Formats: sequence, structure tokens, C-alpha cells
Amino acid sequence: MCLPAARPRLADLTGLALSFTCLLHCLALPLVLLLAPALSRWIALPEGVHAAILLLALPAAAIAMRDGWRQHRRIAPAALATIGLGLLALGLSAHEGWIAAADPEAADRLLTSVGALTLAAAHLVNWRWRHRSGGHKLPA
Repeated sequence: MCLPAARPRLADLTGLALSFTCLLHCLALPLVLLLAPALSRWIALPEGVHAAILLLALPAAAIAMRDGWRQHRRIAPAALATIGLGLLALGLSAHEGWIAAADPEAADRLLTSVGALTLAAAHLVNWRWRHRSGGHKLPA
């Protein structure tokens, strides 16, 4: 089955955007809340944000990594993406209290931030290697 060239690119861009949105949420929002406690009532995001970001990141990463592998035949981006998604899931687990942590908020922030950066790196590497392959699928 031949896929349009724009689909894997869009999946990588979506994955990057979601990864950086997640990172921004984890790092910038607490800083904003710390600097402006009076605004925290209006800035607070719904509880389901972590799960929603993860549920959006999963298919974007799967599509991007699968289509990237079909072009460049390198497993590293998919391995990085799997690690990143796993860390995001652990961050969600810490946030929800499903795993024991001395400081669940700090564990959530750390795991989610590292996971988002790892996933973003996977998308960047995948995009670069796909670009280097010239957009042509390699023989199996």
C-alpha cells in the first residue's frame, strides 16, 4: 500500500507538537503558577490533560515511526519513541497515584518531561533520517 508522502511528515510534526506541548505543560505551567498564585484558578488544566496527550501521542508516534522505518530501515527512532511513551505513561501513573512515589508531583513532572524530550528526539531523528533517504522506500 502506497502512503501519501505528507502523512508520515504530518505524524512527525504532530508528535513533535504534542511532545513540546507536554514539556511546556510540565515545566512552564508550574513556573507560571508559582509566579502568579492568584491566577492558578484560571490557568489550571483539567485532570484528563495527561491522559489525552498520551492518547494523542501514541498513534502519532506509531504512524510516524512505522512510516519512517519503511523508508530508512533504522530501529533507533522507534526505540526512542517507545522509551519516551513509556516514560509518559509512568508520569501519568505517578500523577494518578497508581505507582508509589515519595513525591508524586515531582515524579510526574520529571518522568513526563524526560518522556516528552525523548519522544521529541525520536521524531526529530526519524524526520532527519527519512529526509536523508530522499523520501524513497528502501527495498525490504
